[in-house]
Amino acid sequence: MPALAKMTFVEAKLLLRDPASAIMTLAFPLFLMTICGIIPGFREPYEGFGGQAVIDTFVPSVVVLVVLSILALSVMPVYLATYRERGVLRRLSASPVHPAKLLAAQIVVNLLMALAAAVLLIAFAALAFDVSPPADLAGFAVAFLLGTTTLLSLGMLVAAFAPSSKAATAIGLILMFPLMFLAGVWTPVEMLPGVLGSIGTATPMGAVLQALRDSWGGDPAQGWLLALMAGYSVVFAAGAARCFRWE
Repeated sequence: MPALAKMTFVEAKLLLRDPASAIMTLAFPLFLMTICGIIPGFREPYEGFGGQAVIDTFVPSVVVLVVLSILALSVMPVYLATYRERGVLRRLSASPVHPAKLLAAQIVVNLLMALAAAVLLIAFAALAFDVSPPADLAGFAVAFLLGTTTLLSLGMLVAAFAPSSKAATAIGLILMFPLMFLAGVWTPVEMLPGVLGSIGTATPMGAVLQALRDSWGGDPAQGWLLALMAGYSVVFAAGAARCFRWE
């Protein structure tokens, strides 16, 4: 088995053996969808969303973003910072297996976990609350892939600087909640005052959420949002590669 495939398999087993990470990634989105689904007002048509109910497109898109955010800013940076603390990366650098393969394996594992969580959410929302799957499935797939690479690249940048698992947790949370607010997770960007809504849409999470909402509702994902996410991915990944410390 190639080194990368074997390392990816090992990292996947380690992640699944961590109950907290598995629950937060796979079970928490279903819990969040359930809470939103039983709120009566969320199932009524709302003019601000073009006559659609809040649960039709906004809630599932937000839940997908929350999954990506947890993986990118909570799970992955903590794993990598822990490996740095314990000297795993340093020992790998002296072996035939370059530590960069570990980083690649982490990205693959978290991408697969995000995909599994999204598929599970779509099926659960359809069965439990009669929420239609993304109307523009191809557009949703593109938005999801670019959104995942954007946030995982941001998480890799956090992991590049965090000296310890505690520091990685703190930095991830400091970034996560303000970015979620600006993205419109708690208050949709349409309701944010003044220019704050435009700023929020241009943030990494804001671009991801808007592209997911558009494609879920059947509108083509806006080209500038896709280009923005691609740009964020390149910048964050380049910064992480340049500044990453193995020990």
